Amino acid sequence: MKLSILPDIKIKSLQNDSRQVGEGDVFLAYPGAVSDGRNFIQQAINAGAAAIVYEPAHFKIKPECPIPFVAYPNLAASLGDLARQFYGDSTRELYVVGVTGTNGKTTIAYQLAQAHQLLGATAAYTGTLGSGRVDALKPLLNTTPDALHLQQLFHAYVKEHVQTVCMEVSSHALCMGRVDHVDFNQAIYTNLSHEHLDYHQTLEAYAAAKAKLFAFPELKVAIINQDDKFSEIMRSQVPSRCQILTYGLDNPCDVFGRNVRLDMRGSVLDVQTSSGHFELCLKALGRFNVYNGLAVLTSLLAYGYALSDVLAIMPKLLPSPGRMEQVADSPVVLVDYAHTPDALRNALSTLAELKQARLFVVFGCGGDRDPSKRALMGHVANQYADCIILTSDNPCTENPEAILDEIETGVGVGHHVLRIENRRQAIERALALAESDDIILIAGKGHESYQEIGRERFPFSDQEVVREVLSLQK
Repeated sequence: MKLSILPDIKIKSLQNDSRQVGEGDVFLAYPGAVSDGRNFIQQAINAGAAAIVYEPAHFKIKPECPIPFVAYPNLAASLGDLARQFYGDSTRELYVVGVTGTNGKTTIAYQLAQAHQLLGATAAYTGTLGSGRVDALKPLLNTTPDALHLQQLFHAYVKEHVQTVCMEVSSHALCMGRVDHVDFNQAIYTNLSHEHLDYHQTLEAYAAAKAKLFAFPELKVAIINQDDKFSEIMRSQVPSRCQILTYGLDNPCDVFGRNVRLDMRGSVLDVQTSSGHFELCLKALGRFNVYNGLAVLTSLLAYGYALSDVLAIMPKLLPSPGRMEQVADSPVVLVDYAHTPDALRNALSTLAELKQARLFVVFGCGGDRDPSKRALMGHVANQYADCIILTSDNPCTENPEAILDEIETGVGVGHHVLRIENRRQAIERALALAESDDIILIAGKGHESYQEIGRERFPFSDQEVVREVLSLQK
């Protein structure tokens, strides 16, 4: 494999992290969000790099370099193009489904990958939970990797004979061009609510970022939540030759769910399509997961699977880790990734409808992120929970108590609120206070196996803490 910008030399791979450079690699050096890769050129050379490609802007070139040293303006924006040139146009050999929206991306992409496997195809997932086959995921740094690592993943998938890739596509990735050189076959839109406004500033700008996924010229099928108020913005970007399929519960659409029945075991609903009427059974809890199930169903039918085969596997799809994940049953303890006002409302409103006794919620808000959602999440907790325990999420470099102050302003007066900054102690208190017929929701971190305090990550799992505490109580 070669790069046209380099002389005819043998190249093993492309790297943009000097710590990953090995013998025969090309190091792509440019300023990043945290550090400037050009400061690590010597380390890359020492590690055996075959060539250096660097961003020349505002950089004083070192005159002595024992290997090819090539200037490439706007290098960061060209990562995808260079990676596709080097690794080949792998996505043309794959069926790629991109899922975007505030909530539901992980569940839909994860369950789609499961579904394709159950239906006989070889599938991979890429997103918040990691990458690869759903039973052997490897961690990723970002929901959507940068353009270089994304093309590396696709190249690996082709070599592993993967047929379908189900991937989350974040608004950041769309704005930063990480997926510019991906040939999407399907794009799925879930919903849009208050999130990432520290980056996008307004909901309208956030929606415009999400809509970029639906403007890809090679897109074959656009699957859109008809009930979401931003759905028309997504629809407006769809190429004229692309098929649009809609799903929902409130407004007539292509895949229309009605008569939803919910309980603690899952959901059952009637579905109306142009192909007829049928009953759909889902293992996931809550009305919001019914939307996710309808998106999965629509995607599978658009792919070409027989309806009877799809209906047979839908009840077998497992919720993604950390999404309304039941960890204990007496009291019922659920761990959920809900870290936005809308996601917390979805989870709590579902449990408030299903509870037999009291509903506890343990949650906080992340530091160094959009602070405007904190009071909103406090207000949501106040609406649905009988007992609120405020605690740390990932405070990062912010003062944890200051974050709790902001959340508490939204809770208001007259509600039973406990503040326990130590997350383990907060979970312990909830388990000590709850009785057997209560429900405890531990929200915010979901699948995460760490807690970020300052600039360090410490091992921490909500699920493990619950299991440890309950085992000690026996």
